[in-house]
Amino acid sequence: MNFDYKKTLDLVKGGLLNPAATWNSYLGENPNWQQTLVVLTAPLILANIVLGLLLSRMMGTVSPFGLAGNWFAALVLGLVMACAAFAVAVFVFNFLAGVFGGKPDFSRAFAAISLAAIPAWVAGIVGAAVPWLGPLISLAGAIVTLVFLYKILPLALGVPDSKRVLHFVVSLVLILVIDIVIATVLGIGRAGTGGSSYDLGDRGTGRDAGSMPGVFGEVGRQAELMAEAGEDRYEPPGDGMVSREQARWVAGVVDKSRLAYEEEMARLQKLAEEVDDKENPSPGDMVKMYQGMGSVLSLNTVEMEVVKSGGGNWAEYLWVKEQLRNAQLQRGEGSDTLAHNYELYQELEDTLQGQL
Repeated sequence: MNFDYKKTLDLVKGGLLNPAATWNSYLGENPNWQQTLVVLTAPLILANIVLGLLLSRMMGTVSPFGLAGNWFAALVLGLVMACAAFAVAVFVFNFLAGVFGGKPDFSRAFAAISLAAIPAWVAGIVGAAVPWLGPLISLAGAIVTLVFLYKILPLALGVPDSKRVLHFVVSLVLILVIDIVIATVLGIGRAGTGGSSYDLGDRGTGRDAGSMPGVFGEVGRQAELMAEAGEDRYEPPGDGMVSREQARWVAGVVDKSRLAYEEEMARLQKLAEEVDDKENPSPGDMVKMYQGMGSVLSLNTVEMEVVKSGGGNWAEYLWVKEQLRNAQLQRGEGSDTLAHNYELYQELEDTLQGQL
């Protein structure tokens, strides 16, 4: 398995100028992931990090990872983060392909994501050489990569048309969460700037992540929400009995949360149908899906948001739910408290069933 620079140049050129034909041709060869790593992935990651770092220093553009004073540390960290981000993307897209009715194949996923990432990798190199415009070039490359990913993944992994948008959005959300965890573990926060490494998101725009619409803004908002909810305290009654008002309050929150979830899923389904009706999704469609990623994240804390936005106590809410659940499991048997709480549960069973 030898490196063939002509093959690499052909794939890069074809991936930029004639992507569809290049994808079909390369995927038709059924290469294993080691072949793709040698001929495409490793050379472009190395070129992206090394050339991006060198050009950024020579041209005075933004330094990768903010390590202006330590070139070697920036190089090592850049390679680690680029490889980690790529590996996470391959594993997540491949695994969720099976969940959404596709055919998981690690080697094909590896090849597909490598081919789709060509614009982002190349744009990262070019962007590092162009002062002022570098972040915009990197952003353009990232958007094209997102469009290419949306097109090539169903081709490579057989994801049904009816599930391709949900597979794409949910995968990106999970990739983002895992990348944030990795960056936190490495102690670098939000790593990366204009094009020094491969990323499926929006790097190097010069804006604070918390102020951005869509998924980054949603991450910040949820962090604040969870921090606020985590400060709530509640002293339960000594007898452990839930009041009728508390039970009705919990049922109301559960009902509102269910409606919010159904409305958001209906909106995402509508978006999926709109995008699927188009043969070639536009960058505007990618922006809508990016914003949809934030919506998917918000579904994780919808109950918390209903409680806190209504001025409720999250700790009290969790306690009441737990008491009603225990009463449900015991069918009210064992104590007067369980009997009392089970009676309340039965009054609201239509709303609470399956939600505790």
